[in-house]
Amino acid sequence: MTEKTAYKQEEPVPEKRVAEPLPESDPKPGPDPKPEQDSTSKPESAPTASRFPTAGDVLAMLGIALVAQILVGVVGQLLAAGFGIDYRTAAPDLQGRMMAVLYLVSMSAALGGILCYRHARGGRGRWARFSVRGLNPTLLLWAFVLIFAVGIVLEPLLRVLPELQLEVGRGVWTMLSLMLFAPIFEELLCRGVVLGSLRARYGVTVAWLVSSLFFGLLHVQPVQVVNATAVGLILGYVYLATESMWSVMILHALNNAAAYLLMILLVTPETGHRSALLINLIGSPALYWCIYGVAVVLCVVSGWMMLRALHRMKKTEKNPEQKAEKNPAGA
Repeated sequence: MTEKTAYKQEEPVPEKRVAEPLPESDPKPGPDPKPEQDSTSKPESAPTASRFPTAGDVLAMLGIALVAQILVGVVGQLLAAGFGIDYRTAAPDLQGRMMAVLYLVSMSAALGGILCYRHARGGRGRWARFSVRGLNPTLLLWAFVLIFAVGIVLEPLLRVLPELQLEVGRGVWTMLSLMLFAPIFEELLCRGVVLGSLRARYGVTVAWLVSSLFFGLLHVQPVQVVNATAVGLILGYVYLATESMWSVMILHALNNAAAYLLMILLVTPETGHRSALLINLIGSPALYWCIYGVAVVLCVVSGWMMLRALHRMKKTEKNPEQKAEKNPAGA
């Protein structure tokens, strides 16, 4: 008998699995531990964007300027009365000296007060631009002629408004007030602080319109408000086109010099009132209306050109603050 050997089939030995380490459990999300604060340190406040200037800011700046003029005028009148001087009956030379001093003090207070207000409200950056390269004699000549054309076009409206009551006196001090002090202070205030601040936030068009109205209201009397607002549109455009405060100061001084000359030369012998309206100087109605028609055409064409130029400025001036920083000269 063949001996059969029984082979036992070896069963595979199961491998021993090494226990893998359990992953560390992530800590539950929770609030970060607060860093210890020094009891003497104050929490820092997040910087907020300045909203200057709002409509209220523009009205506040106008109020500061008007209040400064009124207060200085009243105090000056009281001081003069204390010395027995009445401004209305004083000699023209004395009137000129008094007006120069009062104007210089009032506008210095107005400009200083408005700059302090601007700083307190968060207004920062350049607020006036000076550039000799921006002076353009051709542009200044065009603007000077346009100012006279606008005055002619506005004559029908100016005739129905209350008569201007203004005594500026005579002499060197009067000329200093009109041709030096007024161009410097009014341009720094209207084309500088007001137009510059509005331009940085709202763009050239809003700045141009609002600053011109501000300039007009600064003159208070209805005749001057209307005329100065129109002149402010021309001055504002020249400033935007040249980026130079010198150009508008020169143009302002030339306009005041011409107005002062007319006020001296054109005096009616009956009443002594100054009459600088063209309609009162030309005896021929036909000639007057011919001149008036030419003035209207000049104003319409010039206005259309200014609007087109402002539209181009608005398209190219994406960031007024960066554009201002490119100009190395400024205040």
